Amino acid sequence: MNVRRTALLLAVVGSIRGFCDCLVPASFSRTRSSNVPSLAFVGSASIAGTAGAATGMAASRSKPGASASQLRSSMDEDVVSDSFAPAQADDATKAETALLKTKLLQMGASYDRGFGASPRARSLMDTLIGDLEDRNLETNAAQGIDGDSATPSPLAGNWRMVWTTASDVLVLGANPLISVGAIYQIFEPPIVTNIIDAIPRIQNLLPPAMVPSSLLRAKVQTRGSSRLGKPMRVGLDFESVKLEPVELLGQDTSGVLPPLGFDLPKLFELPDDVGYFDVTFLDDDMLIIRQNAPGGLFVLSRVDDASP
Repeated sequence: MNVRRTALLLAVVGSIRGFCDCLVPASFSRTRSSNVPSLAFVGSASIAGTAGAATGMAASRSKPGASASQLRSSMDEDVVSDSFAPAQADDATKAETALLKTKLLQMGASYDRGFGASPRARSLMDTLIGDLEDRNLETNAAQGIDGDSATPSPLAGNWRMVWTTASDVLVLGANPLISVGAIYQIFEPPIVTNIIDAIPRIQNLLPPAMVPSSLLRAKVQTRGSSRLGKPMRVGLDFESVKLEPVELLGQDTSGVLPPLGFDLPKLFELPDDVGYFDVTFLDDDMLIIRQNAPGGLFVLSRVDDASP
């Protein structure tokens, strides 16, 4: 009986080895070095080793002398050893996201937030932004934007623009008299304020000692609102526009010259498909939004304050 079992076992092993040899191309068998083991041998040895290890593990767990605590300890070790891969994957994803954001900030600084971008630079930025949007984890960016929720809005805070493709903003760079300074979006739900700092262009062309600094700040106040069934969409109703002289020829004028502003009348209720933007990426320090009209996207970085 033992002889029959041994013969049967040898036949099975031989069949497995023959099958593995069929998987190896003949040209590889002819050209490999003699000191490299055959793939068939490696395959059959791996099968045998795995089967032996599994048999030994089962035997150690089921032997009469093994206690329940020993069995649980052995099982826990297996679970712990299998739990490292997801954590490493998460860390790798975070590292990739951080690298994308760093490249995006570098490109924004190199090409003046899009005002001085070449077609190639715009194409590269589109690729970076698309890759970053694919890694977005936020699913309810509009939460709390109405200002009547006990849950704070994830958008709340000060955001400074680092890149844009919006034509209504890029056209400001064509002004022969004014240079565009910092651009902010301030979220204080339900109020969303867009800020644009304007600087005399001659101030950027001459040494500071020759031209005292001047700064004019424009504020456009809007009211944010959520859209039913659109957790990543924020609606905007324009309320007022204000021009604030901050500095004139080196003198602080914030408390001297009164701001010039006016309210925008609300003549009728706008439909939900007008006046909004969609959040396509949001985390603790970066925000990407796409506006519906006139189109274009904005990349913003979180900052502590929006002081001039």
